[in-house]
Amino acid sequence: MMPPLGLPTIAAVFNNAGHHAETVDLEALRVTPEMLKEAFIKQKGNWPDVIGITCLTVTQQGAQESIQALRAAGFDGTIMVGGVHITLAPEDGVAWGADLVVTGECEGNIVQLVESGAKGIQAGKPMAIEDIPAPDWDHHNPEPRTYWGNMALMRPNPGITMWTRGCPFKCIFCSNLVFGGQATRYRPPENIEAEMKALKRHGCQKIYVYDDELVGTRMPEGWMKDVADRIEPMGFSWVTQGRCNKRYVTEELLRDVKRAGCRAIFWGVESFSEKVLKAIKKHTSVEDIWHTLRAAKAAGIENGVFTMIGNYMETEEDLEITRAALEKAYKEGLIQYRQTTFCTAMPGTEYADIQRR
Repeated sequence: MMPPLGLPTIAAVFNNAGHHAETVDLEALRVTPEMLKEAFIKQKGNWPDVIGITCLTVTQQGAQESIQALRAAGFDGTIMVGGVHITLAPEDGVAWGADLVVTGECEGNIVQLVESGAKGIQAGKPMAIEDIPAPDWDHHNPEPRTYWGNMALMRPNPGITMWTRGCPFKCIFCSNLVFGGQATRYRPPENIEAEMKALKRHGCQKIYVYDDELVGTRMPEGWMKDVADRIEPMGFSWVTQGRCNKRYVTEELLRDVKRAGCRAIFWGVESFSEKVLKAIKKHTSVEDIWHTLRAAKAAGIENGVFTMIGNYMETEEDLEITRAALEKAYKEGLIQYRQTTFCTAMPGTEYADIQRR
């Protein structure tokens, strides 16, 4: 639905190091493993030295079958695999036949690993946030603006960017807890400006600033104002995500966010029950939620809310509290969009163990 960020960023790292790298979104182009095999056989004269594949757990079958298709086509170069699923289960990559299996963020050492001919399971190394290049959309297929968009707000001509990395919180329903959590790292405003110009050049008009929580946490002094000063003239309309917080969601901050082109913020509300918020370790309160929704409305920014059904320790009474609060919020005109997710830890999973502890 939206362009990926990981592979085009890795491509930029390789291209900056003097290699030639390009990315192909097989899913967006509806390329099956069999189609991949046939296409590679026809292009034998232009085979690359190395092929990298990324996958989530939900796409692991496609990754495995793509590796098998490449080998069946006769490709005997290096195949490397990484991504979220591989970080949690690196032995799967070995079982699939990948030569190099890379876990975690890897911008800091991926070029070195490939150039040295490293094999087997290798831990990736993060790169300093100020050194991570913008995704290389010049060598990405298809064009980012041709994606469908993950919501109506993104249509037509969507684009995607990430201005920060990391989240210091450890809500017990979030993958951030499993991956360890880390302090938020903020990209330099001048890097964001350059990336937004590149998206503009590629015809992207509506941007998803896909951060864990861009708004509602402690930012570096003047950071958002600097970003707004740089991208306001570009005329983008963008959507992002945020954390409800009466301390950090201020009139001044929202004024800069709005000026930069933000149309809507999706807030991680999850529940209006104080008991549930504490049980899931959300570190926000119902007071934070009401303050944030009203402050954003006053600033002229539309509110989206993420809510969940099936939270840890949640009862029908807690759901009724949330239902009544949502009804009140709608009557006040505080909510324009809502996404509700069923979120219950399955017995035997790491999440269930975490919640029990």
